[in-house]
Amino acid sequence: MKKKKNNELDFYYLSKDNKNKRVQNKKKHPKKKLKKVNPEPMNDDMFNIDNEIVIGVTVLPPKNGKSSRKNQSKKKVKKQDVRPQNKFDVTDKEPSKVRPVQKGQAKKNRPVKRIPYEEERKRRQKREKRFRILKIILKILLLFAIIIGILLFLFISPVFNIKKINVQGNSKINTEEIESLSKINMNENIFRFSSRQIEENVKENAYIDTVEVKRKIPNTVEIIVTERETKYQLEYGNAFVYIDGNGNILEISNENANLPIIRGYSTVQENIQVGNKLVDEDCNKLLTVEKFLRAAKSNEIYDIITYIDISNDSDYKVELPSKGKVAYLGDETNINDKILTLKEILTREEGKNGQIFINDSNKMPYFRENV
Repeated sequence: MKKKKNNELDFYYLSKDNKNKRVQNKKKHPKKKLKKVNPEPMNDDMFNIDNEIVIGVTVLPPKNGKSSRKNQSKKKVKKQDVRPQNKFDVTDKEPSKVRPVQKGQAKKNRPVKRIPYEEERKRRQKREKRFRILKIILKILLLFAIIIGILLFLFISPVFNIKKINVQGNSKINTEEIESLSKINMNENIFRFSSRQIEENVKENAYIDTVEVKRKIPNTVEIIVTERETKYQLEYGNAFVYIDGNGNILEISNENANLPIIRGYSTVQENIQVGNKLVDEDCNKLLTVEKFLRAAKSNEIYDIITYIDISNDSDYKVELPSKGKVAYLGDETNINDKILTLKEILTREEGKNGQIFINDSNKMPYFRENV
């Protein structure tokens, strides 16, 4: 038994080459199988490996007391490992160590899947497209932020508060009245008021035809107006109604403006109010009256025309009280020739009261004196 144990120890301390040789010799000369005999129990005092000294083996001195427990545990492990190996267990290779699989290591060890070139190109195009869209969105947001910043500066900064109002184009209406009509507040931000609202406010005056509002940065507002011109009068009881060439009612006054007075109009008295307009029929007749008066100005007889009757659009009647005559001019055809004929008859029949007929194209114009 002791011999067998010694053989096992010798085998344990042999080098790998010697171990291999001994294994090969055992294969060549296998021993006969022996019957199993129950070994007799051995006392620990008979043989103790720990107390034996093996020639050729260096014994390390014990370390400090702190690591004694570790050394004892290592010794226990070695004692457990010191056991005879089977003759077929000896190999030249060292036993491989099993390492635990870490997170992500399994993915790294997977085989790399190759993506076709066309698919990779499509993916790249999609990425580039998403990047372009994102870039455009960022630009839009940046531009939007800049615009908001500018607007806030324009609407909040006191630099753009109104300090001055300039009015241009007015002759009949004074500047203070137009400023009052505009309802612009001084020291108000120049960008906060509505230009359209100011135009409507100023047009409340019937003499104002058009209004243009301009902002002069940083603090000036400019109002440019065009006024309507009074061309005719209407008799309205004991008063006079001033109208322009388009039939707009401009003013009702007790004073005679020394302008031609229109008679025979169709507009009802209830509608004769400042800011209103004559009915379309009367407005169309005023266009013909304008032609007669333009020809009268060119022939220097405009100032002697006092009344114009428009009740019959096929026969306009002109009254000249200073000359004691009434002229029937017919319709709007050949207006210049008719006015020229009227001037000749007035010159020829000077000092006579009567009627002048130039309304019949089939007859020669003539003068009929009052009896």
